[in-house]
Order: sequence, then C-alpha cells, then structure tokens
Amino acid sequence: MEYIRNFLAGLEPLVPVPAGISPDLRESYSLKAYIFDVYGTLLISDSGDVDESVVSSENLRRAMKFSDISVMGNASSQDRILNTMLEEFVREIKVFHLQHRTAEKPYPEIDIEHIWETIIMRNHARGSIQLNGDKCIKCMTFIFEILSNPLYPMPGMKEVIKTLHSRNIPLGIVSNAQFYTPVVLNYFLSDRLAEDDFVDFFDPDLTIFSYKYKRSKPDLFLFQVLATVLEKKYGLQPADVLFVGNDMQKDVYTGHITGFRTALFAGDTKSLRLREDIEPVRKTRPDYIITDLRQLLNLKH
Repeated sequence: MEYIRNFLAGLEPLVPVPAGISPDLRESYSLKAYIFDVYGTLLISDSGDVDESVVSSENLRRAMKFSDISVMGNASSQDRILNTMLEEFVREIKVFHLQHRTAEKPYPEIDIEHIWETIIMRNHARGSIQLNGDKCIKCMTFIFEILSNPLYPMPGMKEVIKTLHSRNIPLGIVSNAQFYTPVVLNYFLSDRLAEDDFVDFFDPDLTIFSYKYKRSKPDLFLFQVLATVLEKKYGLQPADVLFVGNDMQKDVYTGHITGFRTALFAGDTKSLRLREDIEPVRKTRPDYIITDLRQLLNLKH
C-alpha cells in the first residue's frame, strides 16, 4: 500500500479542458440528496472514461515488474508475450460480454481483477511468466489500470463533497467502476488508503459500483436499486435527488427516465459525452448544466 501511495502521489496533475458550453442553473428544485458519477465527473480521466483506457505493452511491463512477475525469454520473446497477454485481455472482455449479455442484462460488467487473474495464471501455466514474490495480481491490475488511464481530482471535487457532507446532505455514487475506484477516491478525498468499498463522506448504502452488481450504466437496474434505498432509508423520491454526471446517455438520460433530477457536468471536453447520435438521448434535457463542481453549492437544498 505504501508503494500505491507513492505511485498515486507521483501522478501528473491533469487539467480539464473547457468544452465551450455555458452553465445553466436556472431551475429551482429543493434537492435533498446528491448522487455522483465518478470518471469524468469527480475525477478527471485522461481517456475521458473508465471504459476507454489506452492499453500498451509498456504499461503492462511496468505493472508486472512492480508486482514481481517476470516475463520469460529474451527481449523479442518478452514483447511477444506481453502483446499476447494484451490480446487475451481484449478477447476475455469481449467473450464475457457476449456470454453474459441478455435482454434482462443488456450491459454486463466485468470484474477486471478476475480477468487479469485468469490471464496471469494461464500464462504462468504456459511458462511464459513467473510469479516471484508476495505482491499480488490485484496490485498489478491496479497499477496497470491507472497507467492506462491516469486520473486526477476534478477542480473543486474535495471542497464540494466535504461541504455537502457538512450540510448533512446524503451523498451517493453510481459509477461504472472497478475495485480500485474507491481506493483512488479515498486517497484524493482524505489521503486514506484501504482495500474496502467504502468511500469517505458517501453513504455506503447509496454507493453503487458496477463491478459489484455485474451490470453497468446505462442499465436502469442500478438506478432502480438506488431509488429503492433512497425511499427506504431517507423517505426520498427520485425527484428529490440530483444525479450529476458527464454522459448524456449513461447519466442524464438514464437518470431522467428513472425519475431523478439531473445535472450534466460539462466542465471537461475530454469526458463530455453528449451522445447526440442516440435518438431518445438527443431529445433529453438535463435540469442543470454545470461547468464547475462548485456551482452545485449554489443550488437550492
């Protein structure tokens, strides 16, 4: 964990790129809870989205080296093995989606740690790689994923979350995410590192990560789970709650049709997903448009 801390501390700062969209805060609803997307909303994502990471053999080499996993053979053989493993990675994800996609579950979600464990153990059995120490496949996966898609807090993220929490406003998350997501969030929010799913300042009952449910946004199921908990625990209806996200389909449209108030975060052109090629999404309008998370503090509560 100390290496992970040093690794995160060494991340290069990322700066959002303005999308040229004006904020719209004209609506005046009494908002009783806030739910956030993570990638592209609370966190700047270098690729714009957790699902759009850029994988490379060099990043895989670095992640494996840290984890005491040796690639066998000469330089040419090592390159071939690394490229084969990346091909297996892409193929495993495609196969998973094909096998698990159904009418009931149209957007199945992988468990990235399980995918890499399968690939690592398969290549270990082949003799292509060697596991040398006690560092784990989870560590390798963590490092590889962050190298493939560098992250950094969105401006105002920490201030907004802590301020809303101090006002006793319930906070939640619905995010396409993996096991490392809460680790990164807690580091940026509280300088805390732990291998748990609890994110500081957020209600655990309102924290929904896709990999835990094996279903990803824009699956309505995740929003329905959220709505059920909000009513049972707080007596709130979706219309009392604001969902904040950067994707018009996965966040705004899906939140809208399940009854939530919605805010489109349009503060970073890299992560802004308008999805204007999707018919029902194109006709949907968010209740608010924000270009800086701190604008949320001016809304009516």
